[in-house]
Amino acid sequence: MLKKRRRDLPAVDVQLVEIYEDLANVDEAIRLKAAHTLLTIFVSERKASGDQLNEILRRLIRGLCSGRKAARLGFSIALTEALTELLGPERQHVPGVQDIPELIETLQKQTRITGGLSGQEERDHEFGRLFGTDSIIKSGILFAPNTGIGPWAKILDIIYELAKKKSWLREECGFIVFDSLRSLRDHDLKYAQLIIDKLHLNGLSKTTEGVAIWIATHAEFPALEFPKNIWHREDPLDREESLRLAKILKETSAADPAKNGADSNTSQKGNWTSKLHFAWDVILLKLLDDRPVGLQEKAKPSHRVSFADFWEECVDNNLFSASSSEERKYWGFLLFQRMIHDAPANCMPVLFSKNVMRCITNQLSTPGRYLHRAADKTMKAILARAQSNLNVRSPILKALLAGPNGNINFDKVTKTKTVETILSLDNGSAFEDLIAIYNDLILRPDVQDEKLADSRRQAAADQLVAAVRSIPINPTKDASRQSPDILPIQRILALLTEYAYFDVGSKAVGKDRRPLPPITKHAREIFRSRITSSLAYLVSKPMLNPSLFAYGLVWYIHGREQDQNSRKTVLEADDRVHEVIEQAWQKLNKTHQKERVAPTDSTERDFLNSLKLLYSLTILQVFNEDPEAVSILEELNGCYRVLLGKKGYENGFAALVEILLGLVAKKSLLMRRLVQLVFTFCASYIDQTGLQSMIKILDTEENIAGQAEMFDQDGENDDASEQSDVEEIDINEAGNANSSAEDGSDDDGVEYPSGSASDNESDGPDEELAAFDAKLAQALGTRPGNEDLDADDSSSSDQDMNDEQMEAVDEHLEKVFRERAKVTSKKTEKEDAKEVIVNFKCRVLELLEIYVKQQHADVLALDLLLPILTVIRTTTSPLVSSRACTMMREYSRLCKGESLPQFEDTEAIFNLLAAVHVEAMKEGPNAHASACSQASLLLVRVLVAHDRECLRRVVRIYGNTQEESLFDTSCKVKTSLFTDWLNWCASARK
Repeated sequence: MLKKRRRDLPAVDVQLVEIYEDLANVDEAIRLKAAHTLLTIFVSERKASGDQLNEILRRLIRGLCSGRKAARLGFSIALTEALTELLGPERQHVPGVQDIPELIETLQKQTRITGGLSGQEERDHEFGRLFGTDSIIKSGILFAPNTGIGPWAKILDIIYELAKKKSWLREECGFIVFDSLRSLRDHDLKYAQLIIDKLHLNGLSKTTEGVAIWIATHAEFPALEFPKNIWHREDPLDREESLRLAKILKETSAADPAKNGADSNTSQKGNWTSKLHFAWDVILLKLLDDRPVGLQEKAKPSHRVSFADFWEECVDNNLFSASSSEERKYWGFLLFQRMIHDAPANCMPVLFSKNVMRCITNQLSTPGRYLHRAADKTMKAILARAQSNLNVRSPILKALLAGPNGNINFDKVTKTKTVETILSLDNGSAFEDLIAIYNDLILRPDVQDEKLADSRRQAAADQLVAAVRSIPINPTKDASRQSPDILPIQRILALLTEYAYFDVGSKAVGKDRRPLPPITKHAREIFRSRITSSLAYLVSKPMLNPSLFAYGLVWYIHGREQDQNSRKTVLEADDRVHEVIEQAWQKLNKTHQKERVAPTDSTERDFLNSLKLLYSLTILQVFNEDPEAVSILEELNGCYRVLLGKKGYENGFAALVEILLGLVAKKSLLMRRLVQLVFTFCASYIDQTGLQSMIKILDTEENIAGQAEMFDQDGENDDASEQSDVEEIDINEAGNANSSAEDGSDDDGVEYPSGSASDNESDGPDEELAAFDAKLAQALGTRPGNEDLDADDSSSSDQDMNDEQMEAVDEHLEKVFRERAKVTSKKTEKEDAKEVIVNFKCRVLELLEIYVKQQHADVLALDLLLPILTVIRTTTSPLVSSRACTMMREYSRLCKGESLPQFEDTEAIFNLLAAVHVEAMKEGPNAHASACSQASLLLVRVLVAHDRECLRRVVRIYGNTQEESLFDTSCKVKTSLFTDWLNWCASARK
């Protein structure tokens, strides 16, 4: 039997196989290690023969045609280094290794496209040829001595031919040639000359890549001879070439067959890439004179297009035009992001051109836009540049807000916080430039219509207020000094003060600095309300010196008044008012001097600071033309001597409480926070008279009569709001949860509590509507409502009325509607009156809660128990009831252990406990019963802490109450009173 002949297999170098496999690995470290191993073992150590090295080179070139993993990257690195070792200037001579022409022939042979290849395989071979030429150029073997220019010409022919044949590879081919210019700096000019000559011969001069190569070659080698009649003055950046350059950069055909036939054969690219073309960097860096290292260019020629003109023509009117596709606009966004990062400060206004701003605004306004993410990334790039460079903030802000392309409402329109963020940065010395921008926006809003000007000025003021809120304030002990955190806020307040209180349009001011159109009264009210809102926010911040900003603002006004060369205030007042203000200035200054010498962290210093804040804001209210501010200031001046007299602070606090109650009644967040702050520092000085003033408000009826009694008004003419300074931002805060976070209060938004009218009006609407329907039917001679629907059609009358009958009906209708209007007005008046009283009670309860937190150990605070229980039972507002219940729980929680009040009159406490039990017997909601039980147990703890024998009498009081609940049907006491008592007894016995 014949044996089958065994086939001889070629020897396989397992190590080489592993190296080739690792060269295609996606891990860069593995690829580099494989390349190093290949060079070390087979090239540097001369362990391979010439034929083996040729095979290795062929295999590396063949690997460039592989689309597997990262093969092209790994094989191109290995090929570049191998060629440097074998054919470079410091090469190691190995017999049999192919020379450079043979290497180029091997590259063409291994990457040649033959029949039977798929489309993907053809693309892989074309990429392999491209990567092969790049490796040969980077190896430096083409420019070695005695090599000659022939191989360089052959490589250029391969690259240019590939660029013409495959338009989708043209950018990569162009970049290889562009990048090779760096390798030619130290070589003969003939290499660079060949680049330009072959670029022209292949018709690629007027392509995007050709422009970049032309500009870079001219910059590196200005002595070259460039082809004529391609560009004006042989410069693609000539002014005359702007339109053609724009078409080229837009990737459209810009050839001119009449002038140059060679350049007319260039095919247009048929694909789009999301990557920005490298030619943009070359052109823009050239125009900005931001030259890379080695660029040997002289001064910019005068005929060259400026950066501003180029941006307008080639970017704004080209990539960002309304007719541009979304893809080209995406390029525009990429270009803008790059330039906002690199451009100097003086070029910032150029970048924010007309179409750029329009496109950014449109894309940001709606999240569903195709380029919304690109526009959002652009805004992040703007903020990143602003954060990193202090000098560009002012130009960027001015470009966004002012000028022909800016929009004062940029943040609002784009739904971003770009402007607010820039203002909140630590701008240092650049903040003055930002303030100057807003000063110009307010002074000259670039419109003639007064209403539109007021709207723009309001937008500017709102942004400044937002900046005040966003600037971080460190509550340090040196807050009264000129710290960097405080200066920006002071500058903003000073700017708003200038237009709120001074006559900026007087003839004494130069024409260039007069507002156009003039500042209206409405605009001044806007600025004043924004100042009020800013101070309301600042007062609520935890600072050592709460009066810092308010005092600085009013003293700024006073200093300007004293300056004869300064603008005059717009306040129109008689001599009496000016006298009151002058006295207030003197007392404010005296208070300030006393505060400076007062011991730090002392009660005296805190009170003086709060008094200074009170004086400052009251004076500001006078300048706000509040009709009540002057009388409040007079009262403050009147009690000032008593407050700071030799006898101490206690004597004048009854009058001070009345002043605070007058301020807290105003619908102003600033007044609310002012009163709370002042009351906090003077709570320990409140006496029986002061408490009774607040208790009286809690006892007020929540109707028109109560309002008239409270505010000394005539019931026929009731105005609850009383010209209060209700700032717009304050109203928004009333329903915004952010306000509670600002001042730490859960009810900060309760500026206007809602509630129905009194209980006897619950059935009012239906009855009033029925009465109105009946009167209307009587006037028209028809049946009211359902009667007309149920009536027989035959009984109706369709006869037309004459003119006299129509006039009579009109008179009846007018009378009916007048009566209806009176009823509606009366109902609205009742609701408004209740709202005012409810709001006032809530403010007073806030003050009493502050008092309880500080003075819960004072026996005087026990006088609040019965009024609080009464208001919980009698109020028609759930808000007032909830606030009072919260206060009672807090009072009961605080009064424990050593914090219990100390007293001498035991009988008075027993009488108060009996009164609480009487209150508990009255009918009321469950919240009232719970509060009564808490108050009763609080008094029990107070009595037991004083003398445990008092517990015997307490037991009898509870027993009497329980007896009443069993035998008196009018007793409505809840069982929770006794349940809580028994639970307390169980815990007390332990």
